[in-house]
Amino acid sequence: MTGNEQLPPMTLNGLDDSRRALLDLLGGMRRALVWYTPLIRPELYDDPDVLDAIRNRVVSQPRIRLHLVLPPAREWRGDCPRLVRLSERLTSALLLRTPNRPEIPDRPELSQAFVIADERALLRFSDPRRLTGGYEPEPGERLKEALELFRLIWERSRPDPELSRLGI
Repeated sequence: MTGNEQLPPMTLNGLDDSRRALLDLLGGMRRALVWYTPLIRPELYDDPDVLDAIRNRVVSQPRIRLHLVLPPAREWRGDCPRLVRLSERLTSALLLRTPNRPEIPDRPELSQAFVIADERALLRFSDPRRLTGGYEPEPGERLKEALELFRLIWERSRPDPELSRLGI
């Protein structure tokens, strides 16, 4: 699916919906992507099509920047080898950080996951374990709130020591 065939707002109920929505969001991305998740599901985060979409976006538009705040790498590195390899290859475009828990305020939204493309499309997992939530190609206030939360988390996050040893 390309950015020209954008999906209408939809409810996400599991892996297939989430994968389809994420591929649509990535297909429409032009400048920047921010991604926060407290939990990594390898079926989605290490999916070859999703990672190919990210790589293709960076190759076709070298100025794209992707900012990901993920759990500590020790929790997911073994389950997501494709994501690790992609991070090794795209070190200038794909920036990974880990939340610095003591510096991040305790907020209920931090148990959710979200992805924002170009400050205009929002994919939100209210339950990241079950991959349920919603996708809004043209959201309103909810996007602004998520973006503000991401900026707060990003400022208080740091490079993951385990990934730093790999040069990521």
